Amino acid sequence: MDLLSTVGQATKRREDYFSQAKALAKKYKTQESLEDMMAKDAKVIVKGLRDKQMRWDEYERTLLDKTLISALAAVYLGAGNSKPDDKMEKAWPTIIGDMLPPLVKFLSETETYVNDGTLRLGDKTMDFADYNFDGVIPGADDMDDDELLGTNPAEQGAIEAAKTAATGRTWPSLFKRVVRYVANPSYSFYNLGSYMKHQEQGYKEMQRVGLQDKKTCKDCTRYHEAGWQPIGSLPMPGKGCTCFDNCRCSIEYR
Repeated sequence: MDLLSTVGQATKRREDYFSQAKALAKKYKTQESLEDMMAKDAKVIVKGLRDKQMRWDEYERTLLDKTLISALAAVYLGAGNSKPDDKMEKAWPTIIGDMLPPLVKFLSETETYVNDGTLRLGDKTMDFADYNFDGVIPGADDMDDDELLGTNPAEQGAIEAAKTAATGRTWPSLFKRVVRYVANPSYSFYNLGSYMKHQEQGYKEMQRVGLQDKKTCKDCTRYHEAGWQPIGSLPMPGKGCTCFDNCRCSIEYR
């Protein structure tokens, strides 16, 4: 699936995506519940591919659908009672532009790993039902900046192994990558819906508040220290920072 055909496919199903996203938002009611459920869906999707319960084209289509519907539902939730349908309409180009190019690349990589046997279909060496994915999958996004730059490699072999795993060449790491499309971005898109609501309501300033823990990246610290800024001048959480979809900065308005 190339980018052009993927955008075309998404455009044809646009109204269906909007309808499903609205239903999903009303069902789960909060961004946290939405993200949790989409993470569970990610496990079902990856397990379905591994256990040969899904053909490749079905897996590809399902991942595309879940990615777009989740993002739209998050915008809807972020908008609250402030014309959420309109906010989804306005966010659609951003969702397409942000999510589809990397998703198409990711799917292409995964298809290669399936075809060359790197990811073995029918692999029974891992039980998805019992496996605890939280915090145990090494990945480049989990490493400190100095490790990524190679300036302080405590264990170079471990770092290289982590980078390899982060590309989705194992079933656990593939699961984590899928979560980064269908679940994690809901936080950023929820904040986008909230931003559009506050802008429409006449708020003039915003500030991005970082968690300020050891996982807070330098970019998020810089935004945090900037304090109040004119509305629209700061990027949403997950944008403009090396945390990417792992970012959990919050936005305040006045």
